[in-house]
Amino acid sequence: MHCINVLWVRWNYKRIRFFGLVALPKATSTNEQTKPKPKDVIIMFNYEKLSPFDVYMLQSKAQLMRIARLDHNLKGTIFADPLSNPKVAKNAKYDNVLTYPIHLAPSTLSGFNTCAMASEGCKEACLHTAGNPAYMKGKNSARITRTKLYFENRPLFVAILVKEVIAATAKAAKLGMALAFRPNATSDIKWEKSKVIALGMQIVVTELIHMYAPEATIYDYTKEPNRKTPNFYTLTFSLSENNDLAASNELLNGRNVAVVFDTKRGKTLPATHTLNGKAFKVIDGDLSDYRPEDVQGVIVGLRAKGDAIGDTSGFVRKANQSVFLAA
Repeated sequence: MHCINVLWVRWNYKRIRFFGLVALPKATSTNEQTKPKPKDVIIMFNYEKLSPFDVYMLQSKAQLMRIARLDHNLKGTIFADPLSNPKVAKNAKYDNVLTYPIHLAPSTLSGFNTCAMASEGCKEACLHTAGNPAYMKGKNSARITRTKLYFENRPLFVAILVKEVIAATAKAAKLGMALAFRPNATSDIKWEKSKVIALGMQIVVTELIHMYAPEATIYDYTKEPNRKTPNFYTLTFSLSENNDLAASNELLNGRNVAVVFDTKRGKTLPATHTLNGKAFKVIDGDLSDYRPEDVQGVIVGLRAKGDAIGDTSGFVRKANQSVFLAA
């Protein structure tokens, strides 16, 4: 029997579904083997010409995890459990949103730079250090391994990510919850520009997530100003000790800015905060981590955590601000 490789692709409202390789007899047409539904599209490929991402997508999640474990020493998943991060877990409790974060190694910890605009104060106060110190060694190792996989074998990383998005979509539906993804929980990668080759086209990671989970939202914090993202990917700019002007411009353009205050846990954040001579309203960003539904043009106030407590670089701002407001 002569066999050809067939990649089935179902295109429905910009969603791509990979159904696997099918071996067909030489003289038998595809239509005789099965009758596709009206919106099905059949694309014939030579297996050797598929991209690495295409090939990975034709395999099961278990097969991909085995490859990642053997070739890259990856022992866990790409997305963390929605309840593993205490703040992200609040999304489920207060917003009924099941949120899956990705924890990569911040800055240059892995040997690759995941935070191009990180300031010295940001590096010192990074949320990567928050949590129980007893688990830091394990967290470092897992995040470094995950980050190296992203840079060294992006097709495999993204293929596993897509499989996990599919599983997350099913879980959220079963629980009757909304779904969200936060790919930069401890990094600042421009996911809207991160690409893989799929079906002969360059597709960015955020578009892939949206294809497989069209009802889900994606959100992140960033220190990169003026990023342009699709409406399903929400960004909140992050204030450092040295980017006040960029932050105030983001606010004036109707976007939000996260500011870490020296306010102690359980204490009230300031009602307003002044940046570049203008006062802006502050909302409490610690009540929930879910940012897509925040009102716009405001400061998202956060209380210092981890190594940010006691910061003297200027990254953490004083809640009791003393400023001169021009008339």
